[in-house]
Amino acid sequence: MAKYEIMMIVDPKADVNVAFDLLKEVFGNGVKKAEKLAINELSYSINKSKHAQYVNAEVESQPELISEFVRKSNIVKAVWRQLVINLDTESGLKPTNTKKNSKKTVRKSTPKKVAAKTEK
Repeated sequence: MAKYEIMMIVDPKADVNVAFDLLKEVFGNGVKKAEKLAINELSYSINKSKHAQYVNAEVESQPELISEFVRKSNIVKAVWRQLVINLDTESGLKPTNTKKNSKKTVRKSTPKKVAAKTEK
């Protein structure tokens, strides 16, 4: 069974238990953690609303159940958006090597040629 992280954007007027019930209905005991994060302002309006509730969940499930969850969450009107990330295959952000092994090139200064002013 693979580990997944699910982020849902839920209607702020709806009860957040709609999202929790949907998770329990599809995954059952596979839900390891489910929490309501906050009601935040959105960057753009969804269904004429500038605010939404965020729900984060961690589940262990078969891939077939993920497609079933996406199908059912598209049917429920209170769930506006969902994002499912497979934690087993997703590599995530890797730290970049800040120290480079390249040597700085030193420029040799060359004398500037000064053009002699000719007086007339």
